[in-house]
Amino acid sequence: MSEQTTEDTAREPKAADDVIDAIIDDAPQADGDEREASDNGEAIGNNEEGTPGGEPATTPSNDADRDPPDRGARHKRRIVALIAAGSPVPLSFARLVEALRSAGGEVTPLSVPRKKPRIADADRPPRLSDLKAGLTNLAESLWTVATGEDEGRQKEHWLISQLRAVQGQVDAVVTTDPNVAAQVFPSVDAVWPRAVRVGVDADYTIDPEWRQVPFDDLVVTHPSLGTDLQRVRDKSGRLRTGGPIVGGDSVEAKRLSDDKPQVVASFASMPAADVDGLLFQLSLARPERFQLLFMPSGRAGIDELVRTRAGGYGLRGKRPKAGNSTEGWIRGASVVVGRPSPGEAAAAVQAGVPMLIFASDHLNSGETFLKDHGVVEHSEVPLTISVQLESLLPGGHRREAVEAALEELETPGVSSAAQAILDAADEGRPAPQRSAAPRSAEPASPHDDELEDIGAEAPASMSPTSMSRDLRKAYLSEIILHEKKVKRQLLRAKEGHITWTNRARLAANAGDDDLARKAIERVDGLERIVSRLNQQTAELKGLRDRFAGREQVTEADRHAAARFMSPDVAATLDRAGALDPAAFTKLELNEALKNLKDKLRGS
Repeated sequence: MSEQTTEDTAREPKAADDVIDAIIDDAPQADGDEREASDNGEAIGNNEEGTPGGEPATTPSNDADRDPPDRGARHKRRIVALIAAGSPVPLSFARLVEALRSAGGEVTPLSVPRKKPRIADADRPPRLSDLKAGLTNLAESLWTVATGEDEGRQKEHWLISQLRAVQGQVDAVVTTDPNVAAQVFPSVDAVWPRAVRVGVDADYTIDPEWRQVPFDDLVVTHPSLGTDLQRVRDKSGRLRTGGPIVGGDSVEAKRLSDDKPQVVASFASMPAADVDGLLFQLSLARPERFQLLFMPSGRAGIDELVRTRAGGYGLRGKRPKAGNSTEGWIRGASVVVGRPSPGEAAAAVQAGVPMLIFASDHLNSGETFLKDHGVVEHSEVPLTISVQLESLLPGGHRREAVEAALEELETPGVSSAAQAILDAADEGRPAPQRSAAPRSAEPASPHDDELEDIGAEAPASMSPTSMSRDLRKAYLSEIILHEKKVKRQLLRAKEGHITWTNRARLAANAGDDDLARKAIERVDGLERIVSRLNQQTAELKGLRDRFAGREQVTEADRHAAARFMSPDVAATLDRAGALDPAAFTKLELNEALKNLKDKLRGS
């Protein structure tokens, strides 16, 4: 998940700034700071850098000494929402806190420093107060050693002291920031041993930092996302579905004109080298037919490049000023083109807006997911952008299929993410996983250490297994080949689904109910095939990444890849490990030549 970049507008029940103010008890405000609605929507800006939560309590207590809560009885769940201190409050975090409170949760925001606070700054000479503090600590340490008091006691970690500032029982600890989660979640047990640690990913791009987080639950936007995470695979962590965390229907759709379709060009994730290619292709797509809106990328260099180059290609358009709402413009668009941020892409999907992603390099995980589900078109080279853009505009031949795919992809919004967190708090932490008991009561053989199981059931163990480099490479090659085969099948199935959906529509319009029923049966069958192939594609991708990585593969991975072992693969491995006669022939020839030269020299 990347930080949300879209903003909410005045049609929301609460403006974005009001939502943020509601979760900050004592946020410092500049004198005379007034927020005014601009022509482009209410300004959010980065002028609020207050710390969520109130002043630390002077008499902290926690649930470590309390009786376990009765999970069967429903009560108002107490949730601590973590955020990094010293940073502006992300709008996704503010929306999640508001949704949790609306769903009946009691939320306490808590800001966490990114590192231990230091008494003195290494870049300046120590002040008198720093020297006094150091002398005081030294005197306390000497007194402890001299008197033997508190011998062996270690000072409590500063992060645990920060968490103890929250009083009372806590049912769940939540954050949308994987870096904060990686820092805080390992210390939660020391303060709230029964609290569920919940991570929330707000969009369709799973942040790789979640791999390092000891979460109990991770809320993702789709059931197929996050399945390759180690904690999910070994069942020490659970996946829950909710989101994406965007404004949704509460955000008013904005348009530059009602006479022409609106094309939103996004450069948020685009390399500078691709900007000219996109601008040139937009100039070939007959821009006089649509209104062009350039989105701010959040990168000064890219924004300046777009501003200076667009006019040279004959392009004219608008761009929201810094700090203004952007989600409303996406909701009012006919097409989003370029390389949108994960937050912009989530807003477009939730609003049902087709996207054309221009990426000359590899797609990220979120873009790949959206492409596999048919909700975005992908252009690898600039040459095809103008043609693909025309096909997605109203009346284009690809628009209907993409809109149908967008309708199939469920996007319940932030309320579902809040409900997933409350469900996790109700269920408590996942039960510790234990190895399965043996299927039979047969006595163990004294030679078991020398034997390998053949034909056994799929192992549940996630422990590493030894595998030679050649064998791993052979498995990887077969997995890649099979993945390509499944993708070709998926493409044909999707094309067939589009064809038979159109035939069913034609038959229904013609009044031929019998023909329409037969076509619908084919559509239903193809939908099941597409769903199964999508699942296979996700599984193969995860398997490929693990075999291609540097870490050892597990027994479960090896068993999953076993179906790709064929006689041809085995023969290839045998040839790779066999001795090459040609190598010996070369050595023999070299020796014969050497002997001949020696003989000629002697004569």
